Amino acid sequence: MVAGAAMVTYLVALHSANNAYDRSLLDPLLDIADNVRLDAAGAHVDLPQKALEALIYDQVDKVMFQIRSPQNAIIDGAPDLPPPPPLATGEHIFFNGAYGGESIRLAALRTSTGFVIQVGETLHKRNRLVGEILFAELAPTLLIAIGATALAWFGVARGLVPLERLRSELSRRGPRDLLPLPASAAPVEIAPVVNAFNELLERLRETSMMQQRFLANAAHQLRTPLAGLQMHLELLLRRELPEEVRIEVARMHGATVRASRLANQLLALAKAETPAAQGRELEVIDLRTLADAAARDWAREAVNRKIDLGFSLDRAMIRGDPLLLPELVDNLIDNALRYTPAGGSVTVQTGCNGELPYLSVEDTGPGIPATERSRVCERFYRIAGTPGEGSGLGLAIAREVVERHAGMLEIKARDEHGGTCVRVSFPRAEPADAHPS
Repeated sequence: MVAGAAMVTYLVALHSANNAYDRSLLDPLLDIADNVRLDAAGAHVDLPQKALEALIYDQVDKVMFQIRSPQNAIIDGAPDLPPPPPLATGEHIFFNGAYGGESIRLAALRTSTGFVIQVGETLHKRNRLVGEILFAELAPTLLIAIGATALAWFGVARGLVPLERLRSELSRRGPRDLLPLPASAAPVEIAPVVNAFNELLERLRETSMMQQRFLANAAHQLRTPLAGLQMHLELLLRRELPEEVRIEVARMHGATVRASRLANQLLALAKAETPAAQGRELEVIDLRTLADAAARDWAREAVNRKIDLGFSLDRAMIRGDPLLLPELVDNLIDNALRYTPAGGSVTVQTGCNGELPYLSVEDTGPGIPATERSRVCERFYRIAGTPGEGSGLGLAIAREVVERHAGMLEIKARDEHGGTCVRVSFPRAEPADAHPS
């Protein structure tokens, strides 16, 4: 819009400047034409040199004249002025040309005797007038445009602030954070949309809670009969049985153990996702204490599998959930023991890397390919061809617990020879919290 206004203003200013200065250019042209004489000496301007110089004098621009005979021969004045267009007797015209490398404006007149008189001047005064008109016209327009743009920008930016807050709120949320959006912070225009979205979130939250309750109840109800079945099968295996019967009972016992473990993991997963866990108060916990307790719990299992279970434990204070963190440690150790062959080793470490407390579990198992590390934390996902009897829930439970504590779970190779290292970093507990009085 401003560019269009500038173009129109420029054309109007140029027309006005030409009209004004063309009239002033016509005066010396007519004076010179009135004083052209033809006598025995030939055609010439019958004016004193001083008068002629005064006639074409200008403080700003260069002014020059030229007289051509009826035969178009130059008989006086500047010899290199451009020739005028064809003119009728008594007709005058204004046109543009060039002289001495500068643009000039010329006025030309054909007298009744056939002589053609031209007067030209450079364009400095005209250009200055055009610039002044442009500035006088465009400066207010430009200021108004800038002011309007600034007001529009400020108004739009201010109006979008609530939307930006809603966007930030949604981008910060995890996939299971289904709390309603703050409707009071939304603009009036989109308040119905926010209310409808909150109603959808409420329905999703109810559906999710129903699924979690079903999962927890089903897992809880399965634990008791599975534990009873496992006990009866163990008692049965202690009796004298035919070899083929013992093999089948042993298979049934193994399947029952796997089913019991799956039920326990489903219960742990439901416990990590429950709203009660999300709202439970965190306590100051030393990861070294948790890992030390796990050493006693898993030592017998490691001996049975002929695996060297080692611990390197340093103090690592965090704020955590005392019910969920043991699930994290147990699932990481259990996962490592299940995929480490006999004769291998599993090492549990705790400590601080800089200011970040960490817990890591390393094993000498087959390792996890780099292309699969982003997927092994998905529920029930197992790498194709992986040996063992895992259910694909151990790392999924670990990830849920880590997210609950705003930590970071990293999976990498143990060393250049393979193996796996699962490392969990936690936010540091504040000094006041780490040393309660």
